[in-house]
Amino acid sequence: MEKIPTIKDIARQLKLDPSTVSRALRGHPSIGLVTTMRVNKMAKELNFHPNQNAVFLKQGKTFTIGVVLPDIGETFYSSLLSKIERYAHSKNYNVIFGQSFEKQEREKQVLDNMKNLRVDGILIAMNKPAAPSEQIEQLRRYNIPVVILEQRNTDQSYQAIEHLFSILEFQPSPDLKASQNFPA
Repeated sequence: MEKIPTIKDIARQLKLDPSTVSRALRGHPSIGLVTTMRVNKMAKELNFHPNQNAVFLKQGKTFTIGVVLPDIGETFYSSLLSKIERYAHSKNYNVIFGQSFEKQEREKQVLDNMKNLRVDGILIAMNKPAAPSEQIEQLRRYNIPVVILEQRNTDQSYQAIEHLFSILEFQPSPDLKASQNFPA
């Protein structure tokens, strides 16, 4: 089984420093034309593609949102997830989701996983109005915006989706409130 080629593999093949390869792949002006051409040729031969996790780490964004729903077996929530996916795709974001099954402990676990995966924002739909406030506060401290849907309502759900993406578009400053409740 082949491993996915890395910048280090290109550097090893060309006997270059990995930082030189990285700069050449980005077209940095400090790297000569001949070196850049050699690096790009080797990258093509090895079928190299940048590691998106490394790119996202450098940018400080993952272009991923988290969605927590009670149960996608319910028509409303499966329809909502579909709308979120379409909207996120139009904004070049990926979606990861988890189901709480209306259990607070499960909801906490899903939110922890999303925080650890460094999602850029979270949309959470809840049947019960009680949000896990300690966790929401923790997410807020990490500057992860959270939009809470408290009821089932298609129009307001769409507004909540738009609201989350408006927050993500305009990197919130630390003094901007990073959580918002929306009647779903």
